[in-house]
Amino acid sequence: MLDVLRHPGVLRAFLSSCVAQLSMGAIGLLLILHTRDVTGDYATGGVVAGVYALALGLSNPVLARLADRRGQGGVLRVGIPLSAAALLAQAALSDGAPLAARLALALLAGAAQPPVGAYRRRLWPVLVPDEGDARHRIYATEGVLLEITYILGPVVIVGGIGSWSTRAGIVVCGVSLLLGGLVFARHPAVRALRGEPVAERDLVGALRAPGVVLTLVMFLALGVTVGAVEVGVPAALEGMGERDLTGLLLGGWGLGSLLGGVLISRAGAPSRPVRSLALLVAAWGGLHAALALAGSPPVLAVGLFLAGATIAPTFTVMNGLLDHIVVPGTLTEAFTWTSTGMTVGVAGGGAVAGKLADAVSPAAALA
Repeated sequence: MLDVLRHPGVLRAFLSSCVAQLSMGAIGLLLILHTRDVTGDYATGGVVAGVYALALGLSNPVLARLADRRGQGGVLRVGIPLSAAALLAQAALSDGAPLAARLALALLAGAAQPPVGAYRRRLWPVLVPDEGDARHRIYATEGVLLEITYILGPVVIVGGIGSWSTRAGIVVCGVSLLLGGLVFARHPAVRALRGEPVAERDLVGALRAPGVVLTLVMFLALGVTVGAVEVGVPAALEGMGERDLTGLLLGGWGLGSLLGGVLISRAGAPSRPVRSLALLVAAWGGLHAALALAGSPPVLAVGLFLAGATIAPTFTVMNGLLDHIVVPGTLTEAFTWTSTGMTVGVAGGGAVAGKLADAVSPAAALA
């Protein structure tokens, strides 16, 4: 699987972009926990994290379309410092700061942050030849390495640094975004990539392809499960008297996804990718719904691991399909719509789950 990293420029693109995305697995949870610590309820934390996720999801297609037309470098050099500065300012707010200030900074952090993952995927047709299973392997490898990043985020930033100080955890997220994003912006392939001509320019963009619209709706639904897990797991663990285990258990969620990515890479490209995608989405929904039944940290840990095993394979199959269904000249934007659907779903799922966790129970939030 890792043989695809030998292609010139691939490893550097992976490493720098993964550092920039280190915060992605942690910042939503940190915003929830930090806001909970200073305001006293998960619902408010879910709203702050939801505003960040919603701003990220809505701005990413715009920033992706801009990159498709004018190149990625300029968007990265402007957006990355703005987003990182907003995260650092969030950490610097006093405990008594008004909620409006927290929401405004969350909005800026999300709106200014370029879709680094989509930008990276846009490089694969340039750096990796479409021969045999090479493109399938690069998407699978990306899923595995990204899950390592998502594991490190919750375990190191949330479970380690965040358990000592959520402020310090948010600072680490801002610094990693800044350093990784700017190094990625200097990648030769990023600097050389120019905008592509589009036969028809309009507000619809990549959504002219019906498959991209369906993908957006699908990932919107899947994102609800992620938002519910990010709120429901710490709430459930707090009720069990073990909230410090949050980062570790969410790391196990990522570990399940990592192993799922390894397995699908070894299996090769599916002969019927649409059918495979349907089965993976069904498994994603069923296994995440089962988390509501967990009554102890060990059972919750096992459930998260099994549910996580559906995540990277789902993205791998979907990313391979997008290569073939997009309108020419809109590939970066098309990749971003999947993450937009996911982040908008995360925002809604987190906000609703936060209210359910406070008003009913953590199990209701997970359900």
